[in-house]
Amino acid sequence: MVKKIVESWKVDDSKPVIVEKYDKVAVKNGIDDLLRKVFNTKHEVQETFRTRDTRLSICFIACLFSGFGCLYDFLYPFPASKIVLGVCSFSYFTIVGLLYIWEWFVEKGTFFEGTLNGSTVRLSSYIPRFSGQYTFTGESTVDGERREMQFTKCISTWIDEKGTIVREKIESESDIIFGELLKPKKQ
Repeated sequence: MVKKIVESWKVDDSKPVIVEKYDKVAVKNGIDDLLRKVFNTKHEVQETFRTRDTRLSICFIACLFSGFGCLYDFLYPFPASKIVLGVCSFSYFTIVGLLYIWEWFVEKGTFFEGTLNGSTVRLSSYIPRFSGQYTFTGESTVDGERREMQFTKCISTWIDEKGTIVREKIESESDIIFGELLKPKKQ
């Protein structure tokens, strides 16, 4: 039963990804998802979830403080729980502040992290406000050597007039990205 439900969640590769072409967030997410899928399937890069797991851990710790404060206030009503509520509230908001710092300075729009034969790769993207320019950044470490690449293209490069993200163009871009970031350099 559960297997059938999980299989129904899988995205059908034969169906094209159609987005509202004027909604740049949807376009960015569609391009990111296709790049992630191509790196997982075509290039067989094993996806890792370190930054997402860290973000979830930070959120979990914040929720623990919040939950403990609520439970303590339930067991010992307000005048008696004033100090504990203050400490838990301060801790919660401090940890949420750390979460924002984590997202801004560590994650930086990362949509894919993976490993292939001991090499690591990290892909991130960004579309500025009031702009249709998709900025892609890729970082990798191959045999101890750090590699980086960045390019900026208009989002219309990957979308046709109907709002369909053209998978072939994404795959050709991913071949270039894979070649620059993960292929061993010829001596």
